[in-house]
Amino acid sequence: MFEHDERDGSECRRVERSAQPRAQTGFSLPELLVVLAIIGAIVAISIPLVNEQVRIAELRAVSGELAVHLRAARMLAVTTHKDVAVMVSADPTNELTYLDSNGQTRTLKMPGRVKILTGSTATITFHSDGSSGASSTVTTQSAVSTATERWILTVNTVGMVSVSHVRV
Repeated sequence: MFEHDERDGSECRRVERSAQPRAQTGFSLPELLVVLAIIGAIVAISIPLVNEQVRIAELRAVSGELAVHLRAARMLAVTTHKDVAVMVSADPTNELTYLDSNGQTRTLKMPGRVKILTGSTATITFHSDGSSGASSTVTTQSAVSTATERWILTVNTVGMVSVSHVRV
């Protein structure tokens, strides 16, 4: 450390510190334990919330993909000028199937936690003009913590697919 001589203002000289012990820096063990306990409590609270959001996102994604497949089947019917039948199978298979333009079966399987309800329409037929034989619904659901998430896909007679959400 340097000290300025204030008598004449011209000289700076180095001053040695005395042999006083320096104050210790850092955290004590109890302080660290309190911080770790707070972090542990935050993690314990957030894990179920994150798990719930993952399940909701999974159901939302599957329902969105199901809507995409229904719209694709409708477009396929319009472009090939042929009826396209989409089979919706509830338990135990939980899948949606239809034939693509090459005659190959397209299948969308639901993940293990996502179920197609048995009250859903078994077959949805799209005609060459894009219309549907009748109004139809497909309902997917999954248990999320204390509630049940449901996504309802509705195909109207014009062939348009809409998606709605309900928490039961």
